[in-house]
Amino acid sequence: MSQFKALVRASFPGVPQMSIEELDRRLEDKTPPLIIDVREPFEYEVSHLPGAVHAQGEDIADLIAETEADRPIVLYCSVGYRSSAAVADLIQLNDPEIGERVWNLEGSIFEWANSGRPVYRDGKEAESVHPYGKQWSRLLAPHLRP
Repeated sequence: MSQFKALVRASFPGVPQMSIEELDRRLEDKTPPLIIDVREPFEYEVSHLPGAVHAQGEDIADLIAETEADRPIVLYCSVGYRSSAAVADLIQLNDPEIGERVWNLEGSIFEWANSGRPVYRDGKEAESVHPYGKQWSRLLAPHLRP
């Protein structure tokens, strides 16, 4: 995972990255971050981070526009590539308010779940994460694969 995280950072050098540990701490804040899952709907349905909402494409910017201006926003996907691309697109909007409060979750749901942190499905703790594909599933702990 560390090699892949380095690749994501190199591919998206202007994208702020938030660690899973930092997000875990911020979830306890009075105003926790808005967490946006940018994966495909079928991936989100298998499991997602606590409190995460699903959005893709233009819906992400619309959702952010409806969010309180001081609320941090964290995007994630399986390993951080798709969500880093989405954050990069948001930053290119040249809206300073967005650029200063949006992050990619480094390692995304795979690292979150691999660390033993909970994922959810239909409001209940889930036991698996969508592996995205055979190649990517190697980055996900075997007991978390459906």
